[in-house]
Order: sequence, then C-alpha cells, then structure tokens
Amino acid sequence: MKNRLKILGKRTIGILTILTLVIYIFINLINTKTVYAAQTREAYDSAKISKYPGYKELIEKVKAAHPNWNIKIHYTNLDWNKVLYNETVETHTRSLVPKGSISSWVCSTCGNKPQDSGSWVCASEAIVAYTMDPRNWINDDYIFQFENLAFNETTQTLSGVQAITSRIGYMSGNTVTYTTTTGSKATINKSYAQIIYEAAQEAGISPYHLASRIRQEQGAGATASGTASGTYTAEYIGYYNFLNIGATGGNGDKDLTVRNGLKNAKDKGWTNPEISIKAGAKELASKYINIGQDTLYLQKYDVDDRGSMFYHQYQQNIFAPKSESVTMRETYSKLGFLNNAIEFIIPVYENMPSTRCLEPGSEHIVTQNAQIKAGHTNVCVRENAGTSYKALRTISAGEKFLRIEIGTTFIGNNKWDKIVLSDGTKGYIATDYVEQINDIITCNETVKLTGSGVSLRNGPGTSGTIVKDYLAMGQIVTRIEKNKYYLNDLYWDRVITSSGTQGYVASKYLELMATNDKFKIEESNLICEPYTAVENIQAQYSNAVIKKANGEVVTTGQIGTGYTITIDNKTYSVVKLGDSNSDGKVDSFDYIRIMNYIMGKKKPSDLEKIAADANKDGKVDSFDYIRIMNYIMGSKRIEI
Repeated sequence: MKNRLKILGKRTIGILTILTLVIYIFINLINTKTVYAAQTREAYDSAKISKYPGYKELIEKVKAAHPNWNIKIHYTNLDWNKVLYNETVETHTRSLVPKGSISSWVCSTCGNKPQDSGSWVCASEAIVAYTMDPRNWINDDYIFQFENLAFNETTQTLSGVQAITSRIGYMSGNTVTYTTTTGSKATINKSYAQIIYEAAQEAGISPYHLASRIRQEQGAGATASGTASGTYTAEYIGYYNFLNIGATGGNGDKDLTVRNGLKNAKDKGWTNPEISIKAGAKELASKYINIGQDTLYLQKYDVDDRGSMFYHQYQQNIFAPKSESVTMRETYSKLGFLNNAIEFIIPVYENMPSTRCLEPGSEHIVTQNAQIKAGHTNVCVRENAGTSYKALRTISAGEKFLRIEIGTTFIGNNKWDKIVLSDGTKGYIATDYVEQINDIITCNETVKLTGSGVSLRNGPGTSGTIVKDYLAMGQIVTRIEKNKYYLNDLYWDRVITSSGTQGYVASKYLELMATNDKFKIEESNLICEPYTAVENIQAQYSNAVIKKANGEVVTTGQIGTGYTITIDNKTYSVVKLGDSNSDGKVDSFDYIRIMNYIMGKKKPSDLEKIAADANKDGKVDSFDYIRIMNYIMGSKRIEI
C-alpha cells in the first residue's frame, strides 16, 4: 500500500496494519482472479463487426483488393479503456518510444528518464492508443502485423527467407563462420537462411517472422549486435542470443541489457548461431505463438486470454509490429504470394472510441524550410525548449534553416520550434521569430529505395528526429536536396514521396534512376531496360497510355513486365528485361525466380520468360542469373 499511516498510537497502528494487510490481500486476490468474458476467434462477419465502429469499411477494402485473404476477428471482450490503462498507467515503461521523441509521445509521469538500454523513454497514453488501435493498421501497408505466425509450407519457402537474409549484411554467404567458446573460428556448412527455415519448421512458426524478428533485434548491418557477435566480452565469448531472449535492463544501462541476454545464452548453452536460432525459435513458439500471441500485434499487446494478460510481451517498443510488418509484406510481394490465402487475426475491443485514435502531434511534425523574420537580430538557438537552456549560437534576420517541429505549448512566454542548422546542429528557437519559406531545391532527381523498411525522418540524422513513415524497397521518390547534411556517419537527402510527404533518408539507400534507358517495340511487345519509366515513354510518345496489369493507369514512375502501353490505338505488352517476377523492379527476387525457373519449380508466363532472358541470348539459364546479380552490384548493365 502506498498510503502512509499517521502515528496514532501502538494499538491503533496495529489494528490499522492488520486491516491494511487484509485489504491488500483481498484486493490482490481479486486482481489475480479477475475473470473476463470468454474470447472467441471467428470468421469475418460483416453484420457482427458492424457493432465496432470503423472496422467494416477497412476490412472490406483490403478484402476487395485481396479476395483470397482470410480475415478472422479476435473478439477480446475487453474494455478498451481498461486495456489502455493496463498498457500504460498500471505499469509505467510497459510501452516505450525512442529517446528524443516529441513531448506528446512521452509519458508525463516518467518524462525523459532513460529506459531499457538508454535509447528509450516511457510512452504516453496517447501514442499507445494510436499504435494499439487496430483500425490504424487495417490497410495494405501494415496489415501484416495481424498475420497468423504459424508455419505454412504453402506460402513460406526457403527462397522467401533468402529474400530477407540477402538484405542483412552479416548473413551473406552459403556458410556461417562464428567464434567458439575457446576463441577459435568454426564454420557451419549451412547458410543463415537454411538455419532459419529449419528452425521455423521445427518450431512450427513462420520462417519469415523468425527472419524478420532477428533483423529487428540484431539490425541489418555488416555485423550482428553484441548479443549475437560471439565476442562481446571474454566472459561471454562464443555465446549467442539472436532473438535477445532475456536481454533486459533498465535505467539506460545498455551493457546490462546485453550481459543479461548473454548470461541467458550461456546458462542455456547457446554456443553457436544455429543452436541459438533454433532454441530461440522454440522459445518464441512455446512462450508466445503457441499460447495465443500468434501475431506481431499480440506479441506487443498481450490481450489474448490464454496467457497472463497484459504482462507478457515480447518487446516494449510500440512501433515494432509496424516496422516488422513492412518486411513481412515486402517478402510476400517479392515472391508473388501477396494474393495467396494468408490468414489475419484482427482484435476488437468493447467501448472503443467512435473514430480511430490519431497519432498525437503528427500535425506538428514537419519538414519545412524557414528563416528568421525581418527585424530580428541575435536570436538564440538553445539546446532545449526554454530560455533556461544553454544558447548554442545566435542567428539573425534572413538566416535560413530547417524546421522539423512546430511548438504547440508555452514554455515561459514562448512556444518553441525545433530546428536544424546548416551544419546539422539541432536546437530550439522561439516560434515568434520563425517564418516558413519555399522549399530550397538543389536537385530534382528520380531515385528508388534500395533498402527494406527504410525510415523517412522529419530531419537529417537518427538523433533528435522522428520517423514519419517507412519506405519499401524499390519505391520511387523524388530527391530535392542531397549531400547537405553528414550525420551519424551518413549523408542525408531530402525526398518527396508520390503522396507528397517530405522527409530525409540516408543517401546510401537511394539509387539514381537513369533517364536515358532505352526501349523498343518488337511485334506486340515493348521491350525496355530496367530503369525505364513512364516519363521515358511519354518523351517519345506523348499520347501513350500506360496501365498496370490490373488496368490502373499510371502517369509517373517505373513500368514493369505485364504493364500495357497503348500508342496510337495499338496496345503493346511491356517486357522489362530482368523483371522476371513482374513486380516492376530488378532485384534479388528476380534471380531467385530464375533459379526456380531453371530448377523446374516455377513456370514463367510468356512475358516473364522474355524478361528473364536478361542477356538476350534467346534462352533462360544461369548466365541470366549472373547478369542480374552483376546488374544489382553495379558492375554490368542490362541492355536491349
């Protein structure tokens, strides 16, 4: 009990203490034996779901686009406000957001006190409500956080796992070299993709989920993090924890988090990557997926009544389901499985708000060029919002900078905007001195994303900026500024998406699309090179009408195998050389598709067969596979 007893004499204290103890035990007995109405999972029923505002329209929209998808509704029979309370106020730090997040995302009670490894802070009720509200994610981009994560051999293949691991630096190659407990090197004669697929099959879980979860926990760089490097300290040399099971810490102690994870690995004898991944997969299955937490969403928000309810979560990061769902969707799309019979489990709550919970502060997160208003000199840029903070420097009328947040509340006599100076310094300036100006455009280039789930941030750098969206591999954007900021050992470029959203992306994930790619008409086909875009065609044929395979007219961006082009009332089928899976891009999924062609596992359409002949020698064989690999690596063009 947190209430303090006044000093009323020994006898009174004794009686009150007994009463307090009895009440405490009684309350806790009630809490531990709380019974909720029985939960059910049922096939989607439009009449029954109508009771829950906003669901029907969203579900029917995705079902119309993907008629083979199997939507199940998880009727939790839990009160929305009770769940929100349990995910926030009942236990602070149950949900975390990145350190440096805007104030409306940060818990007003805990403030900016570092949590977990030190890179996180406690999340506010408003941002938890936003991420917890399923209606925000029932769309084509993020619905995969509701995917059933049980193993499905029909849609989950080794090629699919390879598609994920191919984008993880340390997982390249056909063998796994690791450090043993004696410090020597040893080799496993399997690829990481093989190990992950076997582990998932044995555990009965999705290999795509397992691969994506490892990517989430260990990153996608050239080396894994401390818990899976095998060389963190002499005490834990040769031990591996790829899924970070038991890697918990607190108060910003990153070393404690890693050590706890490695201690768990050492206690369980996880002495090489294969042992770690296979044992971790079984724990993931037995402790989460097989007890009701069988979606990414349910692994964060524990609302299935087969477990402890609320307390049992895989991660505290409230954005983990969203970011992992991007990787899952991309994998299915690349393999051509996006329209297969995939099962999704979507929860509903009682007494939900009549409209979906909006992202708090999103209207104040901006990417704007701005300057100091006329008539003002020596305006202080401070290290935080408020006059009590250190002045980093002063700037005067006409000096330009980037504004990434607009102040909404008074601190002292001012509202404060967050800005980025030309050298990348981030600071705060009183809103009254700031005025927006037109975009400063230093280039106008069409570029494509070469990374998976790349963060689009409101400003340059990973520190002190907010993720506005996640961009998919192959997505086409317009770059309007490059090489201005060098932060976190990376250059950051400003881009605009097709929907008009502006933000910054690390330039290493952007690849310039050539504007001189060739194309030619051969009988009933238009044959083109990998980067050929709508603009290239229309530069020569201004009246050309270009459509996707589903009949949707496109007016900008890349074209792909299976598109049609109508010129002077004659229609041609598009063949993009190298685009052997008809997704409009030439990447690793195309050479995987060609391998399957050669091995007889996948029969190409007539157009895909022409596209697969990347070296134009009249047949599809290993030389086409090699040509596409060289093209992706930048050492060889694919030409008509």
